[in-house]
Amino acid sequence: MTGSLHSVVKERERVVFPKDWTFDLAEEMVEAIGEEFSPSAAVEELARRVAGKPHAEGVATAEAYFEDYGRRWMGRTLELGEQYRDRTYEVLLQAAETTGGDLAFPHVPERFVEIAYLSTQPLYSLPIVENTRHRFTFKMVFCDTFKALEDQCGPEMAATLPCRKACLAAVGRAFRDKGFDVEVVQDSSLATDEFCQFRTERRAAANGA
Repeated sequence: MTGSLHSVVKERERVVFPKDWTFDLAEEMVEAIGEEFSPSAAVEELARRVAGKPHAEGVATAEAYFEDYGRRWMGRTLELGEQYRDRTYEVLLQAAETTGGDLAFPHVPERFVEIAYLSTQPLYSLPIVENTRHRFTFKMVFCDTFKALEDQCGPEMAATLPCRKACLAAVGRAFRDKGFDVEVVQDSSLATDEFCQFRTERRAAANGA
């Protein structure tokens, strides 16, 4: 074969989207959530609250603290996620409307779950295990919150995994605020396994409907 390869390979036509279309998460949104709900800062505050308390009392305090943190974390994510809408979300909403809402679960609330974790954890993408019409499951292999618990509150406190309350509360709020009656459960734990795994099921599906 003679001649330059470039002479026989046609250059792919460049696709240009409208200037107001963005498929990436807004940097301002990610930074705001990350600053307001920094895992290290949250655990630092918790460490002050549990200092000097008996273990059982400290665990109860930590679980209540993280449950409130999770609700607020997702509340802020829902607020900013609607404020900074990207093209992917707009297309998703249109598709859900076109299909009579069939695509809304789990995809619409899933977007906010992903925003929350990508803004606060060392992730490039959220590891999705299952994503169906009735169930949404993801896992966390790397978690700055758990690491901060070990470092600032000690391995005994970290072993009880009080931070699970934040994940359960946050994910539950994401789905319920978007109109879905769900049950959120934890299948695996970083304290005993190699990752945390959380499963969200529509109650109608869980009841066999």
